[in-house]
Amino acid sequence: MTANFEHYKIFYYVAKYKNLTRAANALVTSQPSVTYCMQNLENILGCKLFIRSRKGVTLTAEGELLYSYVAPACQQLIQGEEKLRELLGEQHEYINVGATQMAMLSYLVASLKQFQEQYLQVKLNIFNYNTPQTLNELKAGKIDLAIITTPFDHEQSLKVVKVKDFNSVLVGGPIYKEYQGRVVYLEEVGKLPLITMSENTTTFQFFQEFYRSCGLTMRPSIEVASMDLILPIILKNLGIGFVPEEFARPLVEKGEIVEINLYEQIPRRDICIVSDSKRPLSAAAKKLQCMLESRE
Repeated sequence: MTANFEHYKIFYYVAKYKNLTRAANALVTSQPSVTYCMQNLENILGCKLFIRSRKGVTLTAEGELLYSYVAPACQQLIQGEEKLRELLGEQHEYINVGATQMAMLSYLVASLKQFQEQYLQVKLNIFNYNTPQTLNELKAGKIDLAIITTPFDHEQSLKVVKVKDFNSVLVGGPIYKEYQGRVVYLEEVGKLPLITMSENTTTFQFFQEFYRSCGLTMRPSIEVASMDLILPIILKNLGIGFVPEEFARPLVEKGEIVEINLYEQIPRRDICIVSDSKRPLSAAAKKLQCMLESRE
């Protein structure tokens, strides 16, 4: 028996929602059917894809690898269906938005409620990519707006509006308390296990350049596919990592992780709204763009 698209489609929704029941609701099917399908997929592939708990499911390392390939494919198919429905005149007005995880959690989500309240007839399709992927989707005309984080290179045809800056901090689990409350050089903690985003992300490149500016080479011990995996790994005392301050601060204040103050200053980064001036936006997309760019 070989895996088919239905296996991967269900896998995509389970991994996306990290919950079997929510995935079943999204697919308009039953939770036992979803569970059975995922067990079949694990048997077919010969590996465990999920770790199940009372709170939901988390991806194993094998599951993360598979998801990194399945997610873009499923998202492309979803967009293709939307385009076809639009061509056939069966779809109401909709907006495709691509966003990095940081930009989505820190900026985009806060604006969506206001937009939905004003434009109930508009459907929003939100796709999660890293910065290079989001820009490629924008230039290909597959999304209307990109909400991404610096640094990135772009053509003159792209309109870039900086809407929010943010700072990153270096944090570690409780076993690194010896570094708490004092200022250390990056070189001093350079031999500790480092957890980073994967090599093909802007975040990886940003911190790689930061290390170079300090005369050092960044050598990660663990690379993860999404930012929301870094803090859980740090909480397990598996290493140190750079995290946006707004996400790290609550855990630092609770004493669950420790902040490691560096002598070297970490450059600030920006969240930007990007659109392609060569591709006209729909009226709804223009309204969302204006709302995002003018939000204080």
